[in-house]
Amino acid sequence: MSLEPKAEAQLSQPFEPPGRTVGMGERRSLMDVWRVLMKQRFTILTVTIFSVAASAWYAFRTPPVYETVSRIEIEPNEFAGSDLAALFAAEDEGTNALQTQMRVLQSDSVLYQTAEDLNLIRMVRVGKRGQSDSPTEITPQERRAMVGLIRGGLTVSIVPDTRIVEIHYRSTDPKLATDIVNQLVETYSDADLQTKFERTQHVSSWLQKRLEDLRKQASDTQQQLADYEKAHNIVGADENSNLTIQTLEDISHSLNDAEADRIIREARMREFNSLNPDMVALLGDNPAVTTLQSQLTTLQAQRAQLAARLGPKHPQMQQLDTQISKTQAQINNEIVLARHQVQQEYQNAVASEAALRQRLSQQEDAAYRLNENVAQYAILRHQAELTRNLYDTLQMRLEEASVSAGLSAANITVVDRAQVPYIPIAPRKKMSLVVGLLGGFLVGCVLAFVIESIDDRLQTSEEVENASMLPSLAAVPHMSYDPTKQRSGVTEESATGARHAPQQLITLWDPKSNSAEAYRGMRSALLLSSIDNPPRVIVVTSAFPAEGKTTTAVNLAIVLAQRNERVLLVDADLRRGSLHRVFGLGDQTYGLSNALSQPGTRKELPAPFPELPTLHVLATGPRPPNPAEMLSSKRMEEQMRHWTEQFDRVVVDSAPLLAVSDTQAMAARADAVVLVARAGVTRKRALIRARDLLWRINAPVAGVVVNDVDLRLENFYTYRYGMYTRDYWYAYRQSVSSSNRAYGYEEDEKGE
Repeated sequence: MSLEPKAEAQLSQPFEPPGRTVGMGERRSLMDVWRVLMKQRFTILTVTIFSVAASAWYAFRTPPVYETVSRIEIEPNEFAGSDLAALFAAEDEGTNALQTQMRVLQSDSVLYQTAEDLNLIRMVRVGKRGQSDSPTEITPQERRAMVGLIRGGLTVSIVPDTRIVEIHYRSTDPKLATDIVNQLVETYSDADLQTKFERTQHVSSWLQKRLEDLRKQASDTQQQLADYEKAHNIVGADENSNLTIQTLEDISHSLNDAEADRIIREARMREFNSLNPDMVALLGDNPAVTTLQSQLTTLQAQRAQLAARLGPKHPQMQQLDTQISKTQAQINNEIVLARHQVQQEYQNAVASEAALRQRLSQQEDAAYRLNENVAQYAILRHQAELTRNLYDTLQMRLEEASVSAGLSAANITVVDRAQVPYIPIAPRKKMSLVVGLLGGFLVGCVLAFVIESIDDRLQTSEEVENASMLPSLAAVPHMSYDPTKQRSGVTEESATGARHAPQQLITLWDPKSNSAEAYRGMRSALLLSSIDNPPRVIVVTSAFPAEGKTTTAVNLAIVLAQRNERVLLVDADLRRGSLHRVFGLGDQTYGLSNALSQPGTRKELPAPFPELPTLHVLATGPRPPNPAEMLSSKRMEEQMRHWTEQFDRVVVDSAPLLAVSDTQAMAARADAVVLVARAGVTRKRALIRARDLLWRINAPVAGVVVNDVDLRLENFYTYRYGMYTRDYWYAYRQSVSSSNRAYGYEEDEKGE
């Protein structure tokens, strides 16, 4: 039974039971959800009641609110008499037209004018000292209050896919709500018309001033253009139509003609100079040469006729020769004169061509100089035309604007006028209560799961098993003592002072209760866990105090003693032992501290209950200065061995594991260690730390006992039908007794 040393590496590794996985998350089932709701039912109920109460207070304390509605149709103006009117009407066209009108409808100016028309200043000044109904100047604060009075209950919306605007107003006074809506529609219609008219008149006045400036500017630009035309010799409507260009064109044409004439003269001169025998033919256009040529031909014909008859010496022949020679001389003279004339004409053509070419060059220079000013001329002319056109256009639009002023306002048609409502729309009492009930329940459920996710306190045996990875030996329900169910045969004298702790002795006082049956189930789980070698030394401990380890140890000892086994219940919590108070042992003259400090001292251990003579109790005795050293000493090991020789079972109520280190040595020497957790008190991390501590010292942990369990959370679907009724308990006990006899265990005749 001594604690054998283990390797350091083995001690540092936490033990993992087979078949369980550390950190394995489990999905939450509907049963888990129901358990959370049952666990937090008071939170859900409280939130639901508070929500319903708040809804009821709102429904019955809030004054009734009435709503009236008016519908108007807004159509953009279709007047097309002038572009100026279309300019102002453009804002009423497009997808944002109704949105714009809605903003105008809810503007401060329209709302204030409506409030002023309804004389709402009286409502604003109600309750103010020194104010009367007599007209006084409205302060800025009162103006904001009047606007806020209307804006607070006003709602404006557009009917989808239409140009109809709905105007809703809510107020506790139905007549006031109706008047405000109707007056608001009238004010908005008048304001829209007045605004558009004033804008048109304002623009017309501005255009009138602008026209005077344009007229003077047009006159100045026209004068500048005329001066520029005069200075640069530009005539006509086109900058290209001027004397310089025209002269250049004329000279160019003359030069072309002169060049052609010079070419003709040159060709003719070359033909005269070529000594062509047919030269005379070239002179066919000269009448004198033609006449002389005709005479020469006639004379030559006469001589030819006379030459055959008269001979060359004949005087008539000589006279003809003389005439022919004279005529030929005249022809030659004419040819010389013609050649000279042709040459002179050629020279004149060359001179004329050179003069025209020189003049053309001069005119081109003048044209080039003119082109440098054409751009400035075009700018001046274009500016003059724009100014003149703008002046003419604005003059015409101004005349149209004077006629069409105000025609650009939107067309507003009242579809439905507001009527005085008689049925309030709020508060809706039934709906408020239903919403409060459902909303409170949902909020309560959400709050319940939030609290459950934050709170790591263990509630059921299933949660304890999942957290600790240890088997659950028993789930002990909450114990409430009922004197009417006290077992017959247990008297005040037999229980001595134990009547002051009936709940801690539930297996004795009320053996037919659910709690007593749970402890008997724990006894069976411990004994049947190892049939061949059941545990003899059982250490009961917990993570922290006030988790029910003493109650568990006491009732475990009682149910073991009820099997006619010799049982010793030892209070090993030398710091805060309480078994002497539970069993009413009075002053502790002898206890565990005496047995360990005085080995030679032996006393008879008390049996608190006459009906259980096999149950003996060893209290703590006087409080020692060094309890941890005493419990881990060799003397304690020898004492435990001595107890196993005298008793069948030894149940040790030890100190909490995480509070002090007193229990570790006894847990390592025990045959079984029972770890106690209290539902709703023990936290998950504390239980895991206690388990890891027992595993590190190789303590034989048998399992966990969950104390003070709420059966509605543990197994509500069974316990709510009253499973543990008295008749069923007897039938259950008979089956358990048969099972125990089959395994060789004996019970008393009363089935205890």
